Amino acid sequence: MKKFYLFALSALVLSSCASEDKIVSLQREILSIRQDLNELKDQTRSNTEAITNLTSRVDRLSQTVSQNTTDIEKLKASRTTEEKPQVKQPPPPPQEVKREGKEEVTVPQNDKQLYQYALDLYFKGNIEESRKAFVEFLKKYPDSDLYGNAIFWAGQTFYAEKKYKDAIDIFSLLIQKCDEGKIKRCVKYPDAMLKIGYSYIEMGDVEKGKKYLQDLIQKYPDTEPASLAKKKLEALR
Repeated sequence: MKKFYLFALSALVLSSCASEDKIVSLQREILSIRQDLNELKDQTRSNTEAITNLTSRVDRLSQTVSQNTTDIEKLKASRTTEEKPQVKQPPPPPQEVKREGKEEVTVPQNDKQLYQYALDLYFKGNIEESRKAFVEFLKKYPDSDLYGNAIFWAGQTFYAEKKYKDAIDIFSLLIQKCDEGKIKRCVKYPDAMLKIGYSYIEMGDVEKGKKYLQDLIQKYPDTEPASLAKKKLEALR
């Protein structure tokens, strides 16, 4: 019986030793596996970083290739433009010059239209054409209410050209016809006196010019020409 117990105890001890050995062996294996796992993780991390680096390099290279391609296309385009023969563009067609005067205006049908036509020419700077139109008016419409005005503006065309002697002759004709009662309306009488005075002054005959201005102020004191005559006389003092 005693031997049996010793055998059982021995078996238990041996079994215990075997279990401890197995546990130790398993622990070692687990430790080895953990080490392998750690190495694998490190390797995986390294591979991930390598993949990331490679991806960045690929992106940079792609951008470089794209830029180079664009530059090459621009260079090709510029060379094509330089090599392409320049085609001389035809000059633009000449613009039609807008003409003034009789070609633009309806032919005057009565005294008012002809008078306005001549006056428009004057204010457009067509002095000579304006004078011709006023002369035509004086020939065609001697009985018009605008006859006196037409004489004044005919004289004004000479005054505008600084032909003061001719201007004086025309303005004096207006005054003479008005004094003789040969003109229906003499609304330009004061203006004619003013311009005669101005003309003599411009010609150097200041005293005679001043006399006309003084007569104007005395005869037509409340008119605009009289006001201008006063200013001129003050300037001559």
